[in-house]
Amino acid sequence: MAAKRGLGSIRKLPSGKYQVRFTDPNGDRRTARTTFATKASAEFELTRIRGAIESGTWHVDETPQAGDLDPRTITLRELASHWRAQQVSSKGNPLSPTTLREYQRLIESTLVTFADQPIRSITRQHVENWRAPELKRAPNQTVKAYKHLKTLMTWAQKRSWIAVNPCDIERGSAYTPSEPTAPTKQQVEIMLDSASDQFKVVIALAAYGGLRKGEILELRRKDLVAIEDQGERWVQVSISRGVVWDGNKAVVRKPKSDAGVRTLLLPLSVSELVLAHLRTIPIDPESLLFARRTLSNDHWGKYDLNPLWRKVRAQAGFQGRFHSLRTFAATEFAKLNPTSQELMDRFGHRDIKTAMRYQRSTGRDAELLRRLG
Repeated sequence: MAAKRGLGSIRKLPSGKYQVRFTDPNGDRRTARTTFATKASAEFELTRIRGAIESGTWHVDETPQAGDLDPRTITLRELASHWRAQQVSSKGNPLSPTTLREYQRLIESTLVTFADQPIRSITRQHVENWRAPELKRAPNQTVKAYKHLKTLMTWAQKRSWIAVNPCDIERGSAYTPSEPTAPTKQQVEIMLDSASDQFKVVIALAAYGGLRKGEILELRRKDLVAIEDQGERWVQVSISRGVVWDGNKAVVRKPKSDAGVRTLLLPLSVSELVLAHLRTIPIDPESLLFARRTLSNDHWGKYDLNPLWRKVRAQAGFQGRFHSLRTFAATEFAKLNPTSQELMDRFGHRDIKTAMRYQRSTGRDAELLRRLG
């Protein structure tokens, strides 16, 4: 028999436990997500619900059920995994495998101290004690990890899984890493001279076209058009995709922002290299410019590119990343005095602040001052 209690009722189940049912403020009939061992405890819960409804503080009961994540015991590793499964880009698309791997790497490395701890047991003192020595050892990684931890804890706090966010250290995320170095023009020329024919084209596209690594390795014959102008042959490149790696699987994706979709001309010297390279690959429009194997359409991976990069940069006496070639390209192009919009359009940047971060001082003070007279 169900015992009526105004806005709700209590019913004894065949199991001997008691079930509470009630009508919510919207007029919908609801069943409490848990059952009760005694009638008295069921009556107490119904009284609590009635009071919350009358005071306007009632909300949907989020008590975890079997198979749900339990905020009382969920660990940081479990929270992070659950969070990653929910996240999408600003356009509503799934996050790239590279981004997801980076978030997971932070949990498994820099934040491993907390990985298997219940999130409710992580206090501000724990975070401070972890952060101080890590900041001295690896400041950039520590700030990245702290920001990610704060994001996870904020997400949990919004769901009432924790009462207080332990990541409230004043200026805890304040850190400006030093800008990565860019090669000199002489170093880039040495790289081009020492690279094999195929890798020479890759370097030229990065250093003088300003293309990202993933954009270069996803280029196909259909993305290139030869243009005749005043007896000169230019190559026009259309960029609308890039490749990233999810383990051993190549994943082709659209650029993160609309600004990344662009069309640009290559310098004449690079155009010549590209046109010569096109004569070595199949005429199929879908043919990759840089395939792992002859007559295949398998993308180059980091194990193909990295050894070649380490070899040519060593020849040039440079220790930076492959991405530094894009910084070189942006700096060289800026010397031509393009408009801000031209600079952003060529390099696929959404704003001038990002575009400026890719430029470096050129050491031309005397030359520029001479122009002042």
